[in-house]
Amino acid sequence: MTKRTTLRDIAEELGLSVSSVSLALRAHPRIPAATAESVRQAAVRLGYIYNRAAADLRRAESHLVAVCLSDLSNPVFNEFLVQIEDELCTRDRKVFLGVARESLDQQRRFLQTALEHGVGGIVLCPVHGTGPTDLDVLLPRGPGATPIVPTAIFSRQVEGVALPQFVNDDPLAGRLAAECMIEAGHRRIGWIGGGQDTSTARGRFGGFRAALTEAGLPPPLVRHGPTSRAFGRSAALDLLRETDAPTGLVCFSDLVAFGVLAAIRELGLEPGREVSLIGCDDMDEAAFTWPGLTTVAVDKSEIGRAAARCLLGESPAQVSVLPPALIRRGTVGPAPR
Repeated sequence: MTKRTTLRDIAEELGLSVSSVSLALRAHPRIPAATAESVRQAAVRLGYIYNRAAADLRRAESHLVAVCLSDLSNPVFNEFLVQIEDELCTRDRKVFLGVARESLDQQRRFLQTALEHGVGGIVLCPVHGTGPTDLDVLLPRGPGATPIVPTAIFSRQVEGVALPQFVNDDPLAGRLAAECMIEAGHRRIGWIGGGQDTSTARGRFGGFRAALTEAGLPPPLVRHGPTSRAFGRSAALDLLRETDAPTGLVCFSDLVAFGVLAAIRELGLEPGREVSLIGCDDMDEAAFTWPGLTTVAVDKSEIGRAAARCLLGESPAQVSVLPPALIRRGTVGPAPR
């Protein structure tokens, strides 16, 4: 096996001390610029690779942060990941990524593996159905327990867990979508998506339903199901073929709404004129549908970045709820007569 190049190899090559080489590679001001450049060139020539694990071990700390996502089939989680990774990288942290695929067992295995690898922190978007006992690998038992490593939860809230959590105001998101439809004159409004086993799904549907009730409207036509384009399409085809079909559809997420948009077109209807449509999340793709998708924007940047900053003690250890915002585009129009 090829021997790994060390700092001593570079030092011997240039006739310098090991400590001088180490300082040069870290751009220490004590090292003259010309010497530092010679060291960098020698490092490249000799194939030197910085041993982060050994350095962290010497300092009794780790710059590796585990990020566990519930799923990646919904691109919105990738948008969260970009923000988290960018924030961590600006603070000299590296990401150890895991995707739990909405499995409690897989989530637990990844968290255990991350701890075994000595990560310095964990950022977690919990899978469907996660409760306090599912996170006991992170928290020692007993009152006032603190996590084994700094840990933050984002996007989905887990009640009864003494961990900092950063989430969207999902009841408000559902309310904003419903109020937008009501203001446009819609009275027959449907809801599509959201499995109801996450705080996100329960919150959005609860806020939506409460707004309809307060406006004196009948209960909505509802199709709960997985967060996918395929489900959005099939549920919309079902609802829009009803005798008393809804004139407006609110979706749990943009991903579902993209499938609904396809169904509207498939039935020969015009989105924003014959059927209005609202999503939620404001994914990047939402601005590029035709017409552009009206949606409720989640502050993915601040939620993700605040969770990352929290690991460094820069955010309060409590549940932080960030407000959403309605983004009006072309898929909502006046209710047809």
